[in-house]
Amino acid sequence: MNNNTFVHKYIKSLIGKDDVTADLTAGNGNDTLFLSQLSKKVYAFDISAEAIASTKEKITGRDNVILVHDSHAQIDQYVKEKLRLAIFNLGYLPHGKEYSVTSGPETLIAVEKSYELLESGGYLIITFYLSHQGGRDEYYLLQDHIQKNRLTILETYSQDKTDSPITYIIRKD
Repeated sequence: MNNNTFVHKYIKSLIGKDDVTADLTAGNGNDTLFLSQLSKKVYAFDISAEAIASTKEKITGRDNVILVHDSHAQIDQYVKEKLRLAIFNLGYLPHGKEYSVTSGPETLIAVEKSYELLESGGYLIITFYLSHQGGRDEYYLLQDHIQKNRLTILETYSQDKTDSPITYIIRKD
């Protein structure tokens, strides 16, 4: 089972039709579409115009998604309500023509702000891709933040291969 399959199976037990969620790295729109089928409202962020266009195409007919063409670090400028779940799929746009990659410092800001926006008992899901440029640095920066702030990691998932993605499911206490 890959990380995305694991995450989607897990999410089904975490959110319901009255919940507000956020996809902080919309990419090709797969997580956004999945969240839109389970929750009341989804905020989907990406800095890539190509990613926003791809996500918009994927969610055709869904009226519960708010697309935001901006950095996920700006989440607090757009989201003014509590979130049940926020998801990050870090790295770059798979199969994209544009090459933009998440950066550790900006992602750290987004993680901090997203965590603050979570309701008590809400969830933060982060999948790290270690093999892209800057991926390991981003992982270590966020790993340090998680440990220093004693965030509660409910689950860790990895396929135990060299450089395979690592997923954390974090609950806000």
